[in-house]
Amino acid sequence: MVDSNHYVIDLNERNLSLEKIGSKALNLGKLKAAGFNIPPAVVISADAYDFFIRNGLEDKISGIVDSIDFKDEDSIKTGCSSIRSMIKSEELSSDLLREVNYNIEDLPDGYYAVRSSALAEDLADASFAGQLDSYLNIKKEDILEKIVDCWASYWNDHAVKYRHDSSIDHLNKELKTSRLAVVVQKMVNADISGVIFTANPVNGTSEIVIESTWGLGEAIASGIVTPDTYVLNRDGNIIQKNIKTKKKGYYLKNGENALTVINKEHRGRSSLNNDILKNLLKIGLELEEFFNVAQDIEWAIEYQNKKSNNENPNIPNIYILQSRPVTTLTGEDDDILWTRAYGDEYWADATTPLFYDVMGKMLTDYVNHEGARIMGYKEITDSKLLKLHKSRVYFNSWVLEKAFSYYPKFARSKELLNYFPLEDQERISNYPSILHKTLLSQVLIAIRDPDGMMHKTDKAYRKWAKGFMEKCDYFDETALKTLSDHELLSIYDDIEKSGIKHYQLIRYGMVSHSIATNLMIKNWLLEWLDDKDGSLYAGLISGLDDNKTVEMNIRFSELAKILREDADLSRKINSIKEVNSLNETDIHELISSNSNFKYEFDLFIEDYGHRSNTREILYPRWREDKAYVLNVIKLLSSTDLDLRKKELESRNNRFKTEEEVLYRIKKKRGGFFKAKLFKIVLNLAQTYLTFRENQRFYLDHLLFRQRLIILEMGRRLELSKFIDELNDVFFLYEKELFMFYSTETLPSKGDAQKFREEILKRKKEFYRYKSSLPPKFIKNGIEFDDTITEYHQNAFYGAAASPGIFKGLARVVESIEELSQLEEDEILITSNTDPAWTAVFSKVGGLITETGGILSHGAVISREYRIPAVTAVKGATNIFKTGEKLVVDGNEGVVYKKE
Repeated sequence: MVDSNHYVIDLNERNLSLEKIGSKALNLGKLKAAGFNIPPAVVISADAYDFFIRNGLEDKISGIVDSIDFKDEDSIKTGCSSIRSMIKSEELSSDLLREVNYNIEDLPDGYYAVRSSALAEDLADASFAGQLDSYLNIKKEDILEKIVDCWASYWNDHAVKYRHDSSIDHLNKELKTSRLAVVVQKMVNADISGVIFTANPVNGTSEIVIESTWGLGEAIASGIVTPDTYVLNRDGNIIQKNIKTKKKGYYLKNGENALTVINKEHRGRSSLNNDILKNLLKIGLELEEFFNVAQDIEWAIEYQNKKSNNENPNIPNIYILQSRPVTTLTGEDDDILWTRAYGDEYWADATTPLFYDVMGKMLTDYVNHEGARIMGYKEITDSKLLKLHKSRVYFNSWVLEKAFSYYPKFARSKELLNYFPLEDQERISNYPSILHKTLLSQVLIAIRDPDGMMHKTDKAYRKWAKGFMEKCDYFDETALKTLSDHELLSIYDDIEKSGIKHYQLIRYGMVSHSIATNLMIKNWLLEWLDDKDGSLYAGLISGLDDNKTVEMNIRFSELAKILREDADLSRKINSIKEVNSLNETDIHELISSNSNFKYEFDLFIEDYGHRSNTREILYPRWREDKAYVLNVIKLLSSTDLDLRKKELESRNNRFKTEEEVLYRIKKKRGGFFKAKLFKIVLNLAQTYLTFRENQRFYLDHLLFRQRLIILEMGRRLELSKFIDELNDVFFLYEKELFMFYSTETLPSKGDAQKFREEILKRKKEFYRYKSSLPPKFIKNGIEFDDTITEYHQNAFYGAAASPGIFKGLARVVESIEELSQLEEDEILITSNTDPAWTAVFSKVGGLITETGGILSHGAVISREYRIPAVTAVKGATNIFKTGEKLVVDGNEGVVYKKE
C-alpha cells in the first residue's frame, strides 16, 4: 500500500487510490500498468494538499468562507482572492518540500503540463471541469510554483460559488469532494496529433473515427484547421477518408506553442499513412477492450531523430495523452435530430424545468400543433417539438425541416439553414418546394383563423396587447398573499389563458410573415441592386416606428443625460463601487436629491419594470431589481451619445434609402411593377420586424405576472417545508408544482422529500451548465457540433448580420453582470443578447455572437444602431480574448484577428 505520508506518487506504483490521486491520474496509471505508452508523469496526491491546508491554513480559510455573502459577486471575489493569496504566500513544510523537489528533479528534461484534479470531478452529479487552473509548457524549475498555483485555483471564484450552490463542502476532509490532486506530466513535442473515437460520435455506430493534423492538437481545438478524418471498420478497412488543407499547425518551441506555417507540399497531404492508421486502430480497440466501453482517445506522435518539420522523420512514437468514455453516448434512442440553434431564438440562457414547461407547452400546443392543424401540415401536428438537455432547449429539426419545405427555395437562406448540420443544409436547400400546399395553407388560414393572414396579424396582435395590458393593470391591484390556494391557481390559469393569443399570433408574425417578407426583400435587393454587403437592406429596416426596445434604450439614455448633468448626483453614484448591491430604500434616498431624475426613473420602472436581463423566470425583473437599472444608467452616463437624435438620423436615413432603392428599381426592366410590389412587401417586412421586437415586450409582461404567482406559490411551499428555499420552486416541472395546489393529488411528506432530492439534482445540473453552451445537435443521445469551417489565416466565419467594417479591441462578456466592464467602441463578444443588453449598444463598436441569424435580436438592434455585426460564430467567447485587436466584417460575416 502507498504510505499515508507519501505525498508524491509514481504511476508505476501498485494499488493506486482514487481517493488520493483522482480519476485522471488513476486512468493514466491504469494505462501505464497495461503497457500503453503515456508521457512520463507523477502525481502530487490529495494527501499533500490536505497536509498543506491543515498545517495552519484551515481555520483562516474557514473564517473567510463563512464571511462570504454568496449573493454578492464582490463578496465572493474578495473572499476568494484573500484565500488564494494566503495559499500562494504560505511556505511548504520541509518534509513536503523535500519530497516534491526530489521527484521533480528525477523527471526527464523538457517542458511539463501541471494540471489541477479536484476529486469532486469524479462525482456523477457534479463537475468542476474547467473551473480549476492548468498550466502548460512549464520548465522543471517552475513546476513547484505551479503546483501551489493549482492548489490555490481550488478557490477560484466560480469553483467556490459552484460548490456552494451544489451543497459541496469546501473543507471536510472526510469527503473526497474537498480534496485536490495535481498531475505533472511531460509535454509531447508532437509532429502529428489527434483523437480516436471507438464509436462514431455522429451516428453512434461501431465504426472507428480517427482525426489528425500536423503538430499539436491545439490547432484542432482552436479551429485553426479542419482535421483530416478517417472512418474505418473494425477490420481496418477505410470506409471514408477526408483529407483537408492544413495551412498552419502548433509546435512546441522554446516552451511555447508556436503557430507555424506548414510547408506547401505538406498542407494537402494526408497526415497519417496506412501503417500509422493500423497502429492507431489497434490501440483504440485495445483501449476499448481494456475499459470495456467505447473510448474517446487523445493521442500524439513524436518522431525520434526528427530532422525538421515533417521532412523524412524517423520512428513514430505514439503517446496516449488521455482516454475517456465517449460521453455523448447516453443510451437515448429516439432517432430524432435535435437542434439547439433554433432554441436559442427563444431561450437565450440556461433554462429551469419550470420555465421549460411554462413557455414550452405553449410553443408546442399553439405555435406548432394547433398552427399545423390549421394550415394543413398533417405531418407535424403531433410531433414532439422540444427537449430539455443540459439545461438548454433543443427543437426537433424534422419539424423545422418539414415546415421549411413549405417555403420557396429562395427563402431557405443561410440563416435558416444554420439550424441544421452542415451535411444536411444542401439537401434541405434543394428540397422540392410544395407550393400548392403553401397556397392551400394560406386559404385554410383565411377560413380557419383569419387573424393569421399577413395583412391582419399585426393589427390583431396590437388589439390583444391592449386588452392584455388592461388585465395586467387589474392583476397588479391583487394582493396575492391574501388569496386562497385555489384562488391563486385560478388566477394563474386566467393569466396563462389570456396569453394564449400571443402564441397564436406569433406563429404567423414571427415564424412566417417576418421571415418570409424580410428574406424576399433581402433577395430582391441582391438580385436587382447587387446589395452584396447588405447596406441597402440595413438602411431599409432601421429607424422603424414604435420599436419598444429602441424606445426603452432612448429612455435609458435620457436618464443617463439627466445624471450626467447633475454633478452632485453623478459624483454620489459613481463613488459607489457596487451599485448592484443597493436595496430599494438606498436607491430612493440616493436619487431623491434630483426630483426630475427620480420622476423619470420611477416612470421608467413603471413602463419597463417587467423586463429583465434574461427571459428565464428564475431571475428577478427590473421592478424587483432596480439597482440593475441604476447601474445601466451609470454605465451610459459616461458617454454623451443622444439616442433620440441617433434614432431620428436612422429614420431619416431610412426615408432616403427607400427613395434611392425605389428610384433604382423603377429604372429596371418592368421597374414600375417591381417597385410597386417591392413597396408592398417592404411595408410588411418593416411591420413584422417591429412586431418581432414588440412581441418580446408583451411576452415579458406575461412572464412577469406568471413569475409573481409562482413566487407566491413557492413562498407557501417553503413555509410548509415542502421545499428548502423559495427559488427551488423553479426546479419543479409545472405538473409537479400544481400537485401541491390540488386537493386530489397533494403530495405526502415522503413525496416532498423525494421532490427535494430531485430539485437538488436539477439545480446542480442547471448551475453546472449555466455558463456553457452544450453542442449544437443531439441524435440518439449523441452530442455533436458542425464540422469546423475551413478558416483562412486568422479568419473566423459566421453570418453577416449587420453591414459595415469595424476595427477595435475585443471585450468578451459571458454574462450581463460583466457589461459594466465594456469600454467605448469595444467589440462586444458574447453568446447571445436579449433586450436588456441593448441599452449599452450605443457604446459598442462591433458585435460578435455565438448564436443567432439576421433576424435575431442582436442583429436587428445592431442594424438599428449601424453597428457591424457577425452572428453564429462558433466558440466566439473562447476563440477571442479581451483586449485582442479584431476586424468585424459585417458585410461578409467574417471576423479577422489582427496580427
